[in-house]
Amino acid sequence: MNEYETEEQQLEALKKWWKENGTSLIVGLVVGVSALFGWRAYVQQNNAHAVQASDLYMQAIQSMAMQPADEKLVDVKAIDINNKLINEYTDTPYAALSSLALAKVEYEKGDVDSAIAQMELAVKHASDNIIKQIANLRLARLYIEQKKYSEASAILDMPHDTTYDAQFEELKGDVFSAKGDVAEARMAYDRAITLQGGAASKWLKLKRQNLGA
Repeated sequence: MNEYETEEQQLEALKKWWKENGTSLIVGLVVGVSALFGWRAYVQQNNAHAVQASDLYMQAIQSMAMQPADEKLVDVKAIDINNKLINEYTDTPYAALSSLALAKVEYEKGDVDSAIAQMELAVKHASDNIIKQIANLRLARLYIEQKKYSEASAILDMPHDTTYDAQFEELKGDVFSAKGDVAEARMAYDRAITLQGGAASKWLKLKRQNLGA
């Protein structure tokens, strides 16, 4: 037998339930719908932000590519775009990528100090761990070239993904070798060669051979 024998009883029961629960149900629906649309707006805004950063990055790359190789100074437009990315889009990978690209151009034009400054910005603003580790490796190489061994060692002693162990060990060997610490350089190069296995470069092997047995 049904709980409510007549349609009138069922209707009265429904009215009673609605009176007790209707308000909370409506509030819950409003909150749920608002949250849904709010989340969608947030995602759309973030997507638009990332697209804007991507467009600026491409403009910077195109500006760098169009600059004559014999010009001493880097294109002002590329620098301005890079600054905009750093100031407004550090939550995207494009700020660090732009600094990496600009550092390469600065280095190729012979301005190592500016290249280091851009690489430091890339490390500082890298929102992606892979980009940050690549930037750290490149920065360490520039420090070694400028005989800033303490700065290079500080980077090379940082925690990093095991994927980059061989590159870090090779650069440690470069630092030790430059400082005249042959024994430590040999061990670092040996570790790098072991980690790389058959993929170890001829240049790495030559650096190790030059240090003797």
